[in-house]
Amino acid sequence: MKRLASIICITLVGSSVKSQSVAPLWNDYITARKAGTTPVLPDYSYAGYHFSEKPIPDISGRKQFNVKDYGALPNDDQFDDEGIQAAIQAAEKNNGGVVFFPPGKYLIAPDTSTSKQIRVSKSHIILKGSGSGAGGTEIYQANMRLNNRQFFFKPEKTDNRKLTTVTQEAARESFWIEVADASMLKPGQDVILRHQSEAYTRWYFSPLPLKPVWTRLFGEKGGMNISEIHTIEQIEGKRVKFKNPLHIEVKLLSAVPFDLLAYNSLEECGVEDILFSSNWKTYPEEFIHHKNEIHDYAYEALGMEYVKNSWVRNCVFQDWNEGVFLRAGYQVSVLDLTFKGKKGHASVHARTGYGVLIKNCHFNGAQHHGAGTGYGASGTVITQCDLGTDQNFDIHSGQPFATLYDDIAGGVFYNLGGPEPGHPHHGKQLTLWNFQHRSAKEQHYNFWDMERRRNYTIAQPILVGFQSDKKVDFENAGINQLQGAMVYPRSLFEAQLKFRLSGINATAGIK
Repeated sequence: MKRLASIICITLVGSSVKSQSVAPLWNDYITARKAGTTPVLPDYSYAGYHFSEKPIPDISGRKQFNVKDYGALPNDDQFDDEGIQAAIQAAEKNNGGVVFFPPGKYLIAPDTSTSKQIRVSKSHIILKGSGSGAGGTEIYQANMRLNNRQFFFKPEKTDNRKLTTVTQEAARESFWIEVADASMLKPGQDVILRHQSEAYTRWYFSPLPLKPVWTRLFGEKGGMNISEIHTIEQIEGKRVKFKNPLHIEVKLLSAVPFDLLAYNSLEECGVEDILFSSNWKTYPEEFIHHKNEIHDYAYEALGMEYVKNSWVRNCVFQDWNEGVFLRAGYQVSVLDLTFKGKKGHASVHARTGYGVLIKNCHFNGAQHHGAGTGYGASGTVITQCDLGTDQNFDIHSGQPFATLYDDIAGGVFYNLGGPEPGHPHHGKQLTLWNFQHRSAKEQHYNFWDMERRRNYTIAQPILVGFQSDKKVDFENAGINQLQGAMVYPRSLFEAQLKFRLSGINATAGIK
């Protein structure tokens, strides 16, 4: 704690920092990385397609499966679900390909069935339109289908069998673990580091109090959900090195072990250059948060579960209750999306996975929630996005951890979601870096609120360069550095990525 105290520079609420400064926590990060010690900040750079180490591929030379050749004809007022599904199945039989949508409007969802979807269940399938603007491709959901994402990527079968048990403790942000038996492991293999126990949960959150009504934390099967996804890089006897760092500390406190489980996924899937729209716009009520299932879940565009090295980019989502839902995603990029139209529930939501990158998206107040996370997700990065005034991001309980909101313009973080038995909303290492808060009223945030049901329980968040257009003050923040002014580096994610890939300190020479 002495080292922490020496680097923390706290600015009182209401004061201003006139000159832009290098954040002390950034200097701590660089120093710790060079010394091989644990920095205060997680390394958030392990996010996005192939951990942002390579660009999303050029698919222009890949085999195309034109949906018109399979019966999906635009602008004919006929439903196109079967034709689209047939084109996807043809691409899957080819072991991959581009399912191409020529310009025009395609209709889906001819009825209100909650069991019908357009499914992708094989790797290397890309849904590509002719652009999300005028003269491009529009896919329109005509009828509501409650709790049913209309385009859904998921393997036919998922495999989470136990492979081995971890036998030694390991530090947060380290790469090596030791296991009981490495015979079922190999380099290049993806695994889930899994643990759930009340004992670990109490240790992790201590000294913060836990409310009895947070019932999912307690009992024989209770505890925060730790499900970090990792790729094995190296094996030395019983020692295993991951390519991506632990964002959780391995602490052996009970008879419940930390296990390694199998993780299988679709790979190299994508969605791009499409305008998704729906008939939510004609429903004769304006959106009210959690009024009923129709308001929250009647029109849901896109779901991806157990996908790796995949992406959604250059799309527009207009008039939706929910735009993009990700579960157990690993190294997924969500780039350059725009949300607009009649207000709905959720825009982009990432659960359980590791390293989901949401970048350069425009939320425009079109959903109640801007980008969000929940239920054990780790290493989620939301960067260089803009939200509407008083549009809140969603931390949907279930104790996600090591989440970065980075260089965000607009938005707030009150009235977070999730059922109360699943609180706290967030574990440790929620970082707000150069967050530019925009609200109609002054705000007071108590980050460990034991009284109000729909507020926020975030364990000791880190705020650096927090700015606001109205007075905002905090209670129970972990670290609050240089409040009132933009700090260097402008984007923590970009600076960490640059340092990891090149060794260059983005703030070298800046005081």
